[in-house]
Amino acid sequence: MNKGDILNSGTNPAGSKRNAGVSGSGDISSAGSPGAHRLYSAQDMARISSSACAGCGACCRGMGDTIVLDPYDVWQLTKGLGRPFGELLGSCADLHVEEGVIMPHLKMREETESCAFLGTDGRCTVHAYRPGICRLFPLGRQFDDKKTSYFIVPNGCVKGGLSKVRIDRWIGIEDLPRYEEYKAEWRSLLRTLQARIAAESSVEVQRNVNLYFLRTFYMTPYEGDAAAFYGELAARTRDFAAAAL
Repeated sequence: MNKGDILNSGTNPAGSKRNAGVSGSGDISSAGSPGAHRLYSAQDMARISSSACAGCGACCRGMGDTIVLDPYDVWQLTKGLGRPFGELLGSCADLHVEEGVIMPHLKMREETESCAFLGTDGRCTVHAYRPGICRLFPLGRQFDDKKTSYFIVPNGCVKGGLSKVRIDRWIGIEDLPRYEEYKAEWRSLLRTLQARIAAESSVEVQRNVNLYFLRTFYMTPYEGDAAAFYGELAARTRDFAAAAL
């Protein structure tokens, strides 16, 4: 479903759902636990780094709409590319409906099913400011209350030859504890918004709330460094909650 279909259709977005219990952000709630897989903290070592990686690009193909973008991702991408998010929609990003909420995701090329940012050499062209889901792979993330844990995704990297690396270094995000706190807060906001949309019988109101959500958290640019981003996001969240939730 493309941007025009979603924003201009009269269909009820609450009727479109993705996999229950698992969000599109690579996150799993305690109810959707990865079961017997070992859980790691950000300070743990895990065998996830592939010294045999030769840019096969297998992890950047066939992902559909699952590389969901959150505000931190959009802040990083727009700052790194020097382009507003509105310019990325249609070429590098697209929109889908997830539990009634319109969410952006990285776009796959139709002819190759590869990420729009995958280079001809099989390497990521935005690696320095790639989205959080891409940074995680081949890890998944689990939230339990306010604790964040990580687990290795079964059948993740196809290259083999994996070596151990500390998870926080693998993810490579400055002030990871603050980022983990932000991810938990963002997940909570999305769940509240999903419940708000599901309880709303008016399709027009659902659409207006979704448009306000996109404008507030994605279309309006973020300025400054990480501290400024988190402060600005907190202010936007308060205003959005007061007006729409």
